Amino acid sequence: MTRLDDPSDTETMLQEADGAFGPADGWFDVAVLVENELTGTSARRMTELYQMKNTPCRYHLVRPLGEASARTDGTRQEAERLMQKSIERMEALQASVSGVVADQEPVDALLDAITTTRSQEVVVVTRRHRLATLLHRDLASTIRSRVDLPMLHLVER
Repeated sequence: MTRLDDPSDTETMLQEADGAFGPADGWFDVAVLVENELTGTSARRMTELYQMKNTPCRYHLVRPLGEASARTDGTRQEAERLMQKSIERMEALQASVSGVVADQEPVDALLDAITTTRSQEVVVVTRRHRLATLLHRDLASTIRSRVDLPMLHLVER
């Protein structure tokens, strides 16, 4: 995985993984699977929804490359560029955010992020896939069946 957040956050991530942080630290952690790039509209919608929790939220963005596409430098560089833009959009909304570009398939990358960050909810941001959604073969349906956490699916236009 490639971390795109501030290197000073590494210690915090390690402490979270060891159990020093988590729900007891006053933060509400949300794992966000981003299929491509988080647009301003989706970032705004998401932060507005979670502001109602009356507890500070941390968003952990995950952009999976998949194992085959991770081998090309151009694909990785583009994914990292899009992740950085997504992080900047969230930071512009005063959100606490980190981002990871993963060399895994989407579900595996999300499950790793949930475990590492001890996220309490999941947001999946995808483009519209009408036929896949109709047949329940879309990414959100797959994740919903594998993850035992509340999930929000935002569809980009």
